[in-house]
Amino acid sequence: MDHRRMESYFDGRAAGYGQLSWHAGYAERLVELAGLTPGMRVLDAATGTGLAALAAARAVGPSGQVVGVDVSAGMLREAERLLTASGLTNVSYVKADATTLDELGDEAFDVVLCCAGMLYLRASAALAAWHRVLKPGGLVCFSAMRAGFPRAAHVFRECASDFGLALTDPMAEVGTEDSSRAAVAKAGFVYERAVPDVIALPPRSAADLWRGHVVSPNYPEVASLSPEETAAFEARYLARVSELLNEPDAFDLPVMYVYARKPGRAGRREAAAMP
Repeated sequence: MDHRRMESYFDGRAAGYGQLSWHAGYAERLVELAGLTPGMRVLDAATGTGLAALAAARAVGPSGQVVGVDVSAGMLREAERLLTASGLTNVSYVKADATTLDELGDEAFDVVLCCAGMLYLRASAALAAWHRVLKPGGLVCFSAMRAGFPRAAHVFRECASDFGLALTDPMAEVGTEDSSRAAVAKAGFVYERAVPDVIALPPRSAADLWRGHVVSPNYPEVASLSPEETAAFEARYLARVSELLNEPDAFDLPVMYVYARKPGRAGRREAAAMP
């Protein structure tokens, strides 16, 4: 993933990101299901405008601490603005790559959260970094849209294949119960549960959906098309997705809230002793 492309993309989205009501509800549900308690130290990875960080800060109280990290300076500026408006004093933000966390020490957090970030992260690298910064017995919690969704993005990838582009579903690593279970286990976590939900995304026009897909950092291959190919691709996509938008569930987004735990020290010793 091109980090400069990613940062530029989210810098451009920052101003309106925190005002999307479904984002706030999505973040609050992830935090609610995590069962945070006062005094915990929490990392919010790929914090964006800090919606999950603020929800976590309220849950852990003044004796707790939340650190939010993001690669986008624009997102973090908006997060600081929302933090000031909230009146909370137990949140800080750091500009950092959520898949490496080089700025953060080992075993520094009780919980790692990531709301909506898996769509733009290499899950294997992110989970490895989160495992490192979690204390033994610590909890990792992330939200993940189901593989194959949103439906409009699935149509975009199908149309792209007609022009020789093999676009990967960005949720392939963790977009099902089985794949998320395998991913967290590979990173050294013990899988606990995946809670299903459906998010009602706000309706968007076919043209707006096209513009969003074309600039997405998940699909840099699209830039390799000629202007003529791009125009033909756009026409095909608009025709296909316009049919989809007439369906009542076109903007329903099935998601999961995934929870897994880093083994405690005793658990790690027992695992090491197994033949």
